[in-house]
Amino acid sequence: MNLQSRVRALVPRRVRPRALSLALLLGVGAMALGARCIDRTSTHVDADGYTHITGEMVNDSDVQGTQIMLQGTLHDANDNVVAQKTAPTCPPDTQPHEHTIFDIRFDNPNVPPWTRFDVRPISGSAQASPLPNPKVVLFSSDAIRFTVPPAIPGFPITDKDVFFAFDVRNQSDNTYAGVQGCAAVYDQAGNVVFVDSAEVVQENPDKSVVPATLGPQRLTSIFWLAKDVPKGPIQVRAWLWFGPKGASTSPYQFVSTGMITIQALAGP
Repeated sequence: MNLQSRVRALVPRRVRPRALSLALLLGVGAMALGARCIDRTSTHVDADGYTHITGEMVNDSDVQGTQIMLQGTLHDANDNVVAQKTAPTCPPDTQPHEHTIFDIRFDNPNVPPWTRFDVRPISGSAQASPLPNPKVVLFSSDAIRFTVPPAIPGFPITDKDVFFAFDVRNQSDNTYAGVQGCAAVYDQAGNVVFVDSAEVVQENPDKSVVPATLGPQRLTSIFWLAKDVPKGPIQVRAWLWFGPKGASTSPYQFVSTGMITIQALAGP
């Protein structure tokens, strides 16, 4: 039994779709995005003292955008700029009638007091047509938090982590060498309170863990481990996009799940 099978054993599945809303305005060439496309935002300070703004960017237009960059700004009570940072969306491309997520982490810990924030798109490219469909189908999607983590040599899991696992079938004749993952955690009000991004991996027959490769016309089990996910929220959504780690765009559309309930399980 492989690693993913061991971790996912006896896990029931429940996926719930979520409706999209709000408008995305696109200009010619570079993307001119209206403020209403930023939604479900929240802020938090991590264990190292860094301030984050997290949320969604919604595209209710018919336009494909690539290499989307956002700018987050913190203001004090006099509306002075306390801190400012740019960051990409995750995935880095948006596609028609979909949404992506973001995590803007400011560079310095313990920023001075601030009273409000804003996030706005500042760059990106509008495409004449959508990116090609990768023809990758998600057959199953799980998010698991272990109350008693299993002991897996070389793959440490704690009760602070969430294990994302997927069975995907590549129905194309292409080989996708490089799969990246994004995940958003939602609170009870539906706001994004935590974002994780990581390279997606798979287990070889010799039990080694390597970056995922989706061979043509094949069903593949892939996964990643999100570290230090806040406890309390139980709803997550995940995105998979295709390209090497650190790429600023993808040659293909992303694929995404509906809402997934984080399942709390005791390890074997």
